[in-house]
Amino acid sequence: MKLKKFFAGVLAAAMMLTVGATAAFAEGPAADTTTGSSQTVSADIDLGIMKNYKVEKGTAPKEDFTFSVTYKADKSKPYGTYTQPEASKSKTASFDSNMDAKADAYQASLGIKISDFELPAGPGKYCFEIKEDVPANKTPGVTYDETTRYLVITVANNNDLTGYVYYAQLYDSSYSPAASIKDKATGTKVPGDNAFTNTYTANNVVISKDIKGSLSDLAAKFNFTVKLSYANGKTAGQYVGAKVTEYDGETQNVKDHVWAIDNTAEHSISLGRNQSITLTNLPEGVTVTVVETDGSEYTVTPSEDTTGTLSGSTITATISNVDGKIGFVNTKEGTPDMGVVLDNAPYIAMLAIVAIGGVALMLNKRRRDEE
Repeated sequence: MKLKKFFAGVLAAAMMLTVGATAAFAEGPAADTTTGSSQTVSADIDLGIMKNYKVEKGTAPKEDFTFSVTYKADKSKPYGTYTQPEASKSKTASFDSNMDAKADAYQASLGIKISDFELPAGPGKYCFEIKEDVPANKTPGVTYDETTRYLVITVANNNDLTGYVYYAQLYDSSYSPAASIKDKATGTKVPGDNAFTNTYTANNVVISKDIKGSLSDLAAKFNFTVKLSYANGKTAGQYVGAKVTEYDGETQNVKDHVWAIDNTAEHSISLGRNQSITLTNLPEGVTVTVVETDGSEYTVTPSEDTTGTLSGSTITATISNVDGKIGFVNTKEGTPDMGVVLDNAPYIAMLAIVAIGGVALMLNKRRRDEE
């Protein structure tokens, strides 16, 4: 009975360019027509043709976007002979400060006015092509709007025939003029406040540390240097820089500083087991180089989700159009001097007790038999 008890005891989105509809941009004689032979356009009203800048992720750098505005004779019905004052008028939409990601787009006007064009005195329709001047060396992270818009300005006599009123409408590339000035053109109308849209996006990379192995110091901290290099053909001035966020278990600590993307600066960090640092606002093409400087006693391998390549104690990753991961795993294994692994000692003790109990049973049975 005692033996039975023993064994039993063991078992995670106006005048602003609605451009057009049918409303006149300038009522009354926006032009002085007292001579009847010429007009001096004074319609200095911004038509509200806007550039939208959509920052989807990260922080976009300040930038000036330029546009060419060019008269299209083949799409116009001018009064007499018209020649644009400039072969192509340049306009600029300026964003004067860095912009953080948000749901709504940032906006800036191209500043186009009727007075820019010095239109003749007399009824007519004038078509101007508007296109963004996309730079050969594009700002990293920016997708430029390469669409074509047509601004159609109609000059008409006012009600008492003493001057002119102006109407304007913005169209997409499908615009086609009518055969006569009195007929309606065809094409898809575009709201002035949605004329052109550029987007900016950047990605993140997480640098992490894990420690494994029977002889590893699980409380150890390891030192690293991090260098950020810009894409081929780019310059440091085209980047805002990487914002730094550190994670320690469940705790998030957002740093106030920004690391330059300049091919030169080396930033020092220290990470322990299950710790990481996140770099945000890295446009596609940026290269992140991370070097572990003091893990020589450990075997260094990349984590399974690392998007870069390991060479010695250096992992290099080039940012693509998705977030990246640079994970260092340090492992130290070895053979203990003792022949018995301490983790097995309780089981060995149990076996010894069972054996002793068996011997005791045998001796007890033999004694009873002898009696």
